[in-house]
Amino acid sequence: MKKYLLPIAILFGTHHAQAAVINFDDIPLNVSGVLNVPDNYGGFIWPKNGNPLFFAIGNGPYQGVGNYGNSYGAPSGQIAVSNYGSPDVAVSRSNGGTFSFAGAYFSTWTSYDRLQSDSATMLTINGYNGSTLVGSTSIAFTAGGYQWVSANFANITSLAFSGSNSIVAPYQTRWLMDDFTYEAGSTQNTVPLPASSLLIGLGLAAMVATRRKTRLQRPE
Repeated sequence: MKKYLLPIAILFGTHHAQAAVINFDDIPLNVSGVLNVPDNYGGFIWPKNGNPLFFAIGNGPYQGVGNYGNSYGAPSGQIAVSNYGSPDVAVSRSNGGTFSFAGAYFSTWTSYDRLQSDSATMLTINGYNGSTLVGSTSIAFTAGGYQWVSANFANITSLAFSGSNSIVAPYQTRWLMDDFTYEAGSTQNTVPLPASSLLIGLGLAAMVATRRKTRLQRPE
């Protein structure tokens, strides 16, 4: 009988979510090429408080002569996000649920590819489940340009980003992020199975029942 139960177990297995990438490229920037990250964008809370803590900036102003004049832009193509105005910037799911954070591209903030007094020289990323620290990683910036940072924090409820620079306070440091890569937690498969799968499952169950009945009726 066991050889028939195995396919049934496979049919009703678990479903795993797939990784998603938030690249910020569909945020409609204003005429200056910037905008506060909208509420619930990508299913996350990107905090704002007075001076925006997370704002989107396009390659135009970040690379344009007369603006910041950098030689590099967002890895995703058009838009990245930057912080400003808080020593610790926290990001969480809009629905209050858990998620896994694979990583993202990060860069310090520069002008004409040079570090400024408010450029972060280090960024620390902490993942929390409630108040419990799940994982921590950091990156040291020595020049402009994006670097991929792998975090691989699983089953977290929030991320906290903290920039630092030895000559200024943490809240005065600036950095950028792009291609925020995350995965929602795996859930039990509650999606109705296709009719063909149900028929196969019923057929296998009938075979099991018939086999069992035959054994019961077999003469001693």
